[in-house]
Amino acid sequence: MPRKCRERRESRARRGDRRGEPSGVAVWRTQLKNLARLSAISAISAASAAVVLAPQNATAQQIDRFTADSVIAIDTFGGENVSGRPQMVVDVSAGVRLGANWQVYFRPWFRKARPSTPTAAAPPWDAQLYQAGLRYERPGNVAVRVDAGQLVSPVGLGMMDWRPNLNPTIVPHLSNVVPMPVFDPTVPRQVPIAQAYPLGTQVTLSNTIWDARTAVVNSAPTHAWAVGADNNPGPTPVLEAGGGITPIVGLRFGLSLAHGKYVTKEDAPRTPDGRSMTLIGGEAEYALRYTKLSGEFERTQFETSTGTAIASEYFVQGVQTISARWFGAGRYEGASAPPLAVGPVVGRRTQLRMLEGTAGFRVTPAITIRSSYYARHSYTSAQWDRQVGVSLVWTQRWR
Repeated sequence: MPRKCRERRESRARRGDRRGEPSGVAVWRTQLKNLARLSAISAISAASAAVVLAPQNATAQQIDRFTADSVIAIDTFGGENVSGRPQMVVDVSAGVRLGANWQVYFRPWFRKARPSTPTAAAPPWDAQLYQAGLRYERPGNVAVRVDAGQLVSPVGLGMMDWRPNLNPTIVPHLSNVVPMPVFDPTVPRQVPIAQAYPLGTQVTLSNTIWDARTAVVNSAPTHAWAVGADNNPGPTPVLEAGGGITPIVGLRFGLSLAHGKYVTKEDAPRTPDGRSMTLIGGEAEYALRYTKLSGEFERTQFETSTGTAIASEYFVQGVQTISARWFGAGRYEGASAPPLAVGPVVGRRTQLRMLEGTAGFRVTPAITIRSSYYARHSYTSAQWDRQVGVSLVWTQRWR
């Protein structure tokens, strides 16, 4: 070994000895430093290659020609004025991409409902089509979406909770499906705001600050409508619109409007020109970290044989994520029905009120168990019905 190299190595060993380290430890430390430098260089090189290649791979993975979401839910309740038989819902949605901006979609829905009373017979399976249409989407500073066919009603927030996997509680928004008592004997019974899937066309514009939508549909949002339903009202054009503003991330305020006939001459022969309705409502959503709050208030004015009648619907709900598996949710919901008016005689308003507290546990990403305490005061009931329920929800995405 050359003399100068040997002297340098001995000098490094002596420096190690002065730090209280054996000479072998000093050499080992130097080798670790060199290895760390090589590892850093390799990592930087790999990251650079990933940055170059990532856009091509991401582009190839973003477009799925076909996607489908399937949800199966089963729940049962026990307590006052409820059947112990289970209820089952199967909700499937699928979409096929036709090109960069075009998509067709459809959503069949099946339900085996529980009996309406503890002693009633079990109803048969119900099958309906909730969505089926063509969609055009164009991204940009102002994103554009156009839907034509059978749509989800664009009025209110409650429609977004009707899929069992998206509903934070077990019971859906029953004020959307429970008819109000008769307030005008010349027209069919209505709801303040309905779970509806009408035929029509909708245009939606949005950016990071605001969103706006307008639609023309074939049914008023105060009566349920779906392909396959046996109580659809007669078709009549109804204008619906809405919008919202998001001043900060996580906070949104919205407004909904609708105007048109809620009954036609065919549905109510004693009304030569039908009867009109006007709905106006507000909504709000707030999400921060593991907490989400939302609510709405809808006011509907109905034209009647004696003047006008006012109905309203409202709810407020919250969801709290406790851990990766546990969450809690609660909802208070209500509706106010107008009184029956026959000539000079006017009855009294009736109220529908519901309260539910839910604890949820995600067994796997696909399976969720919920347990709820549920209390309901029906329109014509003299007291609250208190119940306890449990549900099992399975969901899966297919590509």
